[in-house]
Amino acid sequence: MDALVSAALEELCARPTHGIPVSGAFRAAGLPPDLLVKRVLFARLIALPVINLRPDSPNKLEDVEAAERRGARLVATPDLRDNFLGLYDHRYSASRLSDNQRKTLEHVGATRTSGVTQTALGNCFGLEAGKFCYVVKSLQSRGLVVGNRAMVKSNSARGGAKVVSTNSLHLSRYAKQSNVSSYQRIEITEREPGSDEEINVDALQGEDGTLNKSHVSVHDYLPAMKAVCDKLEEASGKVLAVADMKRILVTGSEVGTGHGEV
Repeated sequence: MDALVSAALEELCARPTHGIPVSGAFRAAGLPPDLLVKRVLFARLIALPVINLRPDSPNKLEDVEAAERRGARLVATPDLRDNFLGLYDHRYSASRLSDNQRKTLEHVGATRTSGVTQTALGNCFGLEAGKFCYVVKSLQSRGLVVGNRAMVKSNSARGGAKVVSTNSLHLSRYAKQSNVSSYQRIEITEREPGSDEEINVDALQGEDGTLNKSHVSVHDYLPAMKAVCDKLEEASGKVLAVADMKRILVTGSEVGTGHGEV
């Protein structure tokens, strides 16, 4: 049961400040729909001082069925949500987060292990790349956000492709799950809205409050780098034509003639 309580608390902390309806809170957290489990878990949650039921009920012994019928919501306290975001000393710090920093941190936190690209988040907030880069760097310098190199490949509705180099952002608490080595790069393939579509936060957010993202993969360049080194070791004079090297990496075919040297 402690594991279920922990999962429910994480879900509540990652959501907006208005919380989650009781009717959908357990489903959103991927918890068992069994009524007995819901009753026990609901009782455990509302007994915690960091979880509030809104609107309040005059009945202190209200059960989960009654709370669902009146449309009540489970809401995490600001202190608990700050702890989830890594702001353990926020209330006592002389350097407070700006509105943009706070908004960025909350949206990154909502994605949890999925993460969100710096470019997409900056676009949906309507901030210039340079200004938003400063926002992200300030959060990284405080150890709140971790960024990994990412390449976004977008296919527009009108055809054609666009490749953007950016960062994939995660909360520091999820850094281990999202960590990639210096030889790896995250590659994301997504569909770009048409030119007549407005990019906004609502369009990027799913029903569960996280930012939508298409296919994500981690490309490992270490085998390719090893292949280059091996071919250079075998080559006469340690020199290979660039065109031949590209052909070896792409097709695995043997060296021919080409222009340029490496």
